[in-house]
Amino acid sequence: MQNAFIPVAGLVLGAAYVLLLAPLIIRETRRAQQMDRRLTALRDSPFGYAAGHAARDGGRGKALIRALGLTAMRVASMLVPIGAAEREKLTRMLRAGGFGQHEALSVFLSAKLGGAFLLAIGAGLWATSSETVGQHAFLALFAALAGFVIGGVIPEYVLRALVARRLQRMTAVLPDALDMLVMCLESGLTAERGILTVADTLAPIEPNLAREFQQIEAELRVASDRRAALTEYYRRTEIDGLRDLVMALIQGDRYGTPLSQSMKNIAADERMQKAARIATQAERLPVLMTLPMIILVVPGTMLLVAGPAVLGALTGLAKMSGG
Repeated sequence: MQNAFIPVAGLVLGAAYVLLLAPLIIRETRRAQQMDRRLTALRDSPFGYAAGHAARDGGRGKALIRALGLTAMRVASMLVPIGAAEREKLTRMLRAGGFGQHEALSVFLSAKLGGAFLLAIGAGLWATSSETVGQHAFLALFAALAGFVIGGVIPEYVLRALVARRLQRMTAVLPDALDMLVMCLESGLTAERGILTVADTLAPIEPNLAREFQQIEAELRVASDRRAALTEYYRRTEIDGLRDLVMALIQGDRYGTPLSQSMKNIAADERMQKAARIATQAERLPVLMTLPMIILVVPGTMLLVAGPAVLGALTGLAKMSGG
């Protein structure tokens, strides 16, 4: 009887959840739509927009399936009770993680909601099948609620890990990319052509940084107001070296300062920061090695040093007791 009560209670709680949050969902959805209009430039890169349209023109059947899927994900994302500020924050995180498509936020929120419900259902089924927990409906509901919360938090932690890993990889390659840009500028290429050349060279080595350079070049080439496009990119990027690069381009466009020397200074600064990060990691090694040494090295050393003495003492005690 209790096993049948849990799914019914879950459905009732889910329906009550949706009804209670309906006014908030409607209000925040309107605010989110207004925010989406302002963040279109943030989520759509100029060189990826045409590719998205080309992919949508593959056939009516695929376009219909894609439209239905996107509609379902939009509806699911509306059920997530977060405000416009949090949606903007998640959008920036997705952009920093390499997910700059227009529907990236809807896909992420749908995965967040789906993961929460799947883990809640799994935890609830496990709780009802357990002999100890299944006897108490309150504990089963608590397990389902805990699974719902954990399932909703896991995608965000995964996204943060992806963002940190992507930024670390791009930061490691950025000084060499800037040196390559300096060589392109000193050989007589324009800034746009030099950036595109660096992006083509970096594509097989670090595709994420190559896409960032491609985006800078595309915004310089497509935008009617170069300064506004670069300023917008400066605000949304998470990499200090790219911010310095964009600021050098803005200053060069405004004041006519030479870009090659600015690129050299930025590359040197990035190498100094990279050396500082390596030194910081090296300083943390003694602290990180303390626990493994205590667990793995110290017991063996103690046995090696004190083992013969302990065995000798035990042998002596045995002889004395036998005598």
